[in-house]
Amino acid sequence: MKSLPIPLPIVLLGALVASLSVATPAAHAQQKDPVAVNLTAKKVVVKNGKETLESADKAKPGDVIQYEAVYRNSGAAPVQGLQATVPVPEGLTFVGGSATPAGAQASLDGKTFQPIPLMREVKKVDGTTLRQAVPLAEYRALRWSIDRLDGGKNVAVQLRAEVRTNPPAK
Repeated sequence: MKSLPIPLPIVLLGALVASLSVATPAAHAQQKDPVAVNLTAKKVVVKNGKETLESADKAKPGDVIQYEAVYRNSGAAPVQGLQATVPVPEGLTFVGGSATPAGAQASLDGKTFQPIPLMREVKKVDGTTLRQAVPLAEYRALRWSIDRLDGGKNVAVQLRAEVRTNPPAK
């Protein structure tokens, strides 16, 4: 059966953009936040062994999408303690090792973050527990801690995710 390109759901990208977050200390919350975010989604295409980025308007299962969020400080003062967060929408699986810069943390719910790889305790039939890596398909967000973003500067974070055929079993 031939797999036809499908439009990357606008809802997916819209939800992704709506849920991008800029977490800064409370002192910045009282004034207009000078940090803005611009998200792009591009399909990764390999031709003759060379990678290129193309429009992600249409994607089919197995396609890899590269998300890049650029956080820009339009203010004059530096912003301290920025938490640059990019969600991984349902229907996509985070591609391990694709998060840049290094040091990203991951989350299963978009609220609680831990170092990658995420681990969980699994209780075995005999009552003992085993630490097991959480499947990448369950990752729902990645976050980078940016200590300082100077005024007029920007920082970019990236991740890649593969379009799945079916959502993971829960």
